[in-house]
Amino acid sequence: MDTDVRPTLLSSCALAATAEEAGFRVDYPNSATRSSRIFALDPAAAEIMYQIVEDPWKGAHFLTVRDGNTVDPEKTGIDDLALSHPNGVAATLSKEIEGADVVVLIATTGDGVGSAEVIAREAYHRKIMTVGLAMSESKEQHETDAVVNSLRRFASVLVVARDASFVPAMLTALRA
Repeated sequence: MDTDVRPTLLSSCALAATAEEAGFRVDYPNSATRSSRIFALDPAAAEIMYQIVEDPWKGAHFLTVRDGNTVDPEKTGIDDLALSHPNGVAATLSKEIEGADVVVLIATTGDGVGSAEVIAREAYHRKIMTVGLAMSESKEQHETDAVVNSLRRFASVLVVARDASFVPAMLTALRA
């Protein structure tokens, strides 16, 4: 057994707080801002998203998928997906996803699975992390399961949120 290895003890954190160790700290915030794209996959998700679009976000673009429940991912190209900004101006996925660091898919139903696949497929090809937020407020367990299952295949991070107040906290954690 190697006797030079010391276990991590409770006092190790206290040692990291010494003045000597403080000299190694970076004393300024992370200067690299994240470029986020937040997609509401259904009308109820859009309503949740519209409540927070005026908050002070850093490089986040908010988009709504129109007619998301009728999208066939096999027949829908990158710019065939009907997207719009919160003000109603049309958007194209290829332009919106350009330069993004993270894609967030917000869903309240499992109806937007086709849209989620088109967006996630493009994010995957561009090596962009995809996060799914499955909203489960006032839903039965089987309804929540349908939302989760619609996002499970596409998201590297999948979170079930009980209410809309969790969305801004999650986006803040992602540095949106």
